Amino acid sequence: MSKSPVTDIDRFIGKRIQQRRKELGLTASALSEQIGIAQQQLSRYERGDNKINVSHLVEIATALNTSIGWFFIDCLAEDSKTTHTRKFIPVGEDEVRERLTYHMDQLSADERRGLLVFLDSLSNFRK
Repeated sequence: MSKSPVTDIDRFIGKRIQQRRKELGLTASALSEQIGIAQQQLSRYERGDNKINVSHLVEIATALNTSIGWFFIDCLAEDSKTTHTRKFIPVGEDEVRERLTYHMDQLSADERRGLLVFLDSLSNFRK
């Protein structure tokens, strides 16, 4: 049986794994040990060289204290039609709020003010 080729979605999910791991200050070695796979395998997942095993993604999400849906935020999926159009996979508002709260808690008071200035500028841009 032949393996299916790696896709852009596999690479995207790998980057999200790496992003979250780094946000938490974990090394690839520490995470791979925590979930019981070789560090080289985790690196292949993060680079998008290998398709990720679903059970490994669940273990990674658990180890990173992250909902599995977060890895799919903004992930583009092929439409099932032959038109080759793409659509966004929906993300729940609760997950968005959870991520925003997490990041807000990590910011200093000055960084929060800077973020507010940025968000206000986006709001002004849309008018």
